[in-house]
Amino acid sequence: MARREPHAQTSALEWASAALGLALLLLVFAVIGADLLRGGGTPPAIKVEQRGATASGQGFVVAFEAVNLGSTTAAAVEIEGTLSVRGKPPETAKATLDYVAGEARTGGGLFFTQDPRSGTLTLRALGYQEP
Repeated sequence: MARREPHAQTSALEWASAALGLALLLLVFAVIGADLLRGGGTPPAIKVEQRGATASGQGFVVAFEAVNLGSTTAAAVEIEGTLSVRGKPPETAKATLDYVAGEARTGGGLFFTQDPRSGTLTLRALGYQEP
């Protein structure tokens, strides 16, 4: 006579784990599908904000923050600062940020020989590359 193996029951913990796994998988598919339907998001829109100026070495450094208001990433973001001090020619400094992710902030600094607090400083983004 052949022996029968006892029928193994699936525990409640196994069912709960399987349900959680299925829910997470469906959530991932929903997020990917929503992103595809949206069509890639908005292009980068870089706004540059001054965060302060301090003496540094033989000049001054102006700390800035580049804010990407768009939802897509910008690479090789070039930032320009122009300092106008009365009676002196304008001074320009540039920096390149590797990337600014969509809806994110990245900081940097620009070096000037004149004190930025004694004149008018204009900061702007010149351009970017698509990553």
